[in-house]
Amino acid sequence: MAPQFPPVELDRTLHDLYAEDNGDPNNVAHVIALAPPFQCAAPLPPNKKYIYQTPMAPRLDGDVYARICLGNGAQNHGFMSGPIPLYLFDIDPPQYDVANLQIESPPAARTDAHRVYNCLVPWQRPKLRFISDPQTFKPSAPVSPYPPLDFLDKHACIVSQEAHYGLLSKRNLALSGLPAAPGTVIEGSLAPEEVQDEEKVARETQRMLDVVRARPTPFVLKFPQSLSGQGVFVMSDEESKASRMPFLEGEVARMIRTLTPENAVLSPVSLVIQAFIPGNYTRNLSLFITHAGRPIFISCAEQFLDDEGIYRGSILDYHAQEELEGQYKDTIEKVAAHVHKQGFYGPMGADVMTDPSTGTQYIVDLNVRITGDYMMGPLRGHFLERRGLAVSYLITPLVVLGDRDAFEERFESEMMEGRMIVIGWVRGKGGRSGKHVYSVASVVIGGRDREHALELVGRVNALALAKPQ
Repeated sequence: MAPQFPPVELDRTLHDLYAEDNGDPNNVAHVIALAPPFQCAAPLPPNKKYIYQTPMAPRLDGDVYARICLGNGAQNHGFMSGPIPLYLFDIDPPQYDVANLQIESPPAARTDAHRVYNCLVPWQRPKLRFISDPQTFKPSAPVSPYPPLDFLDKHACIVSQEAHYGLLSKRNLALSGLPAAPGTVIEGSLAPEEVQDEEKVARETQRMLDVVRARPTPFVLKFPQSLSGQGVFVMSDEESKASRMPFLEGEVARMIRTLTPENAVLSPVSLVIQAFIPGNYTRNLSLFITHAGRPIFISCAEQFLDDEGIYRGSILDYHAQEELEGQYKDTIEKVAAHVHKQGFYGPMGADVMTDPSTGTQYIVDLNVRITGDYMMGPLRGHFLERRGLAVSYLITPLVVLGDRDAFEERFESEMMEGRMIVIGWVRGKGGRSGKHVYSVASVVIGGRDREHALELVGRVNALALAKPQ
């Protein structure tokens, strides 16, 4: 039997935040599913209107992507929901279990999700529900989706999904008038009826990429709708730019073909060339915009990207938060006014870079939805005030062999001390025979200082399976 670890109590939850400024926390439900690169589970139908690009997504099978996007990732993002309805998607059981008639009841993914949220004090646990069939889905309140999904168009949402999708667009950010990094938008020019003509698609692809070829390096190239850095390319020199062109030709053509009469008004086909800002000065601001439009600062974290620029984790210094809130105050006010003008309220993030030579702040991305490290700020009481741990570090996704019991046995002392919290966990089975149990997880680690946190991070990451190439 798994040991009983100390319960986790957040400083505040989304339920608390939705109640600010006379808001009604009982009038919102969250639907969360990190957009996978292809349909990976029957309960989540593919989008044809709200298109997301994932050109840098690793080559993984559907079972694994379901556990990354619909299991661990969705659980992680919903961790600080509080007692509001939280809808996750059911995940198909492992193929090995189906073939051998060993399907767990209740389904393993549901059991894993409940176990994640059971670490919270009872009054802060979400009202967890699962979507097994989108056709019969009946939300109990207007939906705040992450991200906008086609099938939700027939349901009430707290903000129009089309407006929400537009706020997530890197193209729209570049054209918004906000202090975004200087850049150029390369607009698509084909009509929906033309994207079935391969010759026209080929010419359009070359037209768009000719602008990229002509741009001197360094610069950053972005697809308009991508998540976790999967559509961002840093062109550091001419050699790296040239080497990526064959790959980009295929991905741009793929993007062009997603244009339809239904989504043409959303401008889903474009590329953004953004000025390269030197240094490592990107910070992720987690904010809550109240129903009245007032921004509430949640936290400011430093993000870690892998060699391909894909998000892998965040680190947060609790002692620095007050100073950082003041440092970014003007930018926060501008972001809040922009999104609220278009009807949005709720949790969101903004990635901000500071030019080290001038101190100018540039908004490089707007994540107008709950972010992966949103819960780190409200863990201040758990880590700093009750345990003297001034730094927290989020690892996600963490893929390891074995199940949660084995992981917790290895780190039992750290979890008993409250230094480690599991905020996402889902099991799968792989290998040639399908018998090997693996898990996809998210953990938050506390440390007295950066070095103390990173020592435990290193021990955890030593267990991680290598990412497929």
